[in-house]
Amino acid sequence: MDTGRLDLNLLLTLEALLAERNVTKAAARLHLSQPAVSAQLSRLRDVFDDPLLVPAHRGMTPTAKALDLLGPLREALDQLRITLHSHKDFSPARGKLTVTVACTDYVQAAVLMPFAVTLRQRAPGVRLAIRHWDPASMEQQLSRGEIDLALTTPDPSHVHLRTCHLFTETYVLIGRRDHPSLRPGLT
Repeated sequence: MDTGRLDLNLLLTLEALLAERNVTKAAARLHLSQPAVSAQLSRLRDVFDDPLLVPAHRGMTPTAKALDLLGPLREALDQLRITLHSHKDFSPARGKLTVTVACTDYVQAAVLMPFAVTLRQRAPGVRLAIRHWDPASMEQQLSRGEIDLALTTPDPSHVHLRTCHLFTETYVLIGRRDHPSLRPGLT
């Protein structure tokens, strides 16, 4: 591929197209017209020598090459965003923002509620919006910006997502001593 023909705006368009899988929705996300995004998709197809997205019953379906590009593209753009925004000093104590978190009811009670108390004291302008964790749509929610992060159990299939181990828990089974189901060697 000739990287001299590629500009950053095309990569941002590809990111939006892969997230939305719809030219009109990608255009709205990018604050561009639908014809402008269509023209950029045409240029992307030339650059990558691949259709990238093909029309489907609802929206568009990414090609195998587009899916291969998705993880590295996200990583590269995330790193670029971090680099470009690293000069900004962020102070949670003065910040005004909402962080949307997907999690289970258990994580909400065990982790987020105690965290919210501390957050309210140290960063009164930062709000938490909590969504129920849906493993089937988590990646789409992250890529579309519907959630900022997810607190979940580790999933080895999400190697392309940035993760951070928070804690380890041990589960125990409690029952009466003479219960017939609780025999030695129970696994």
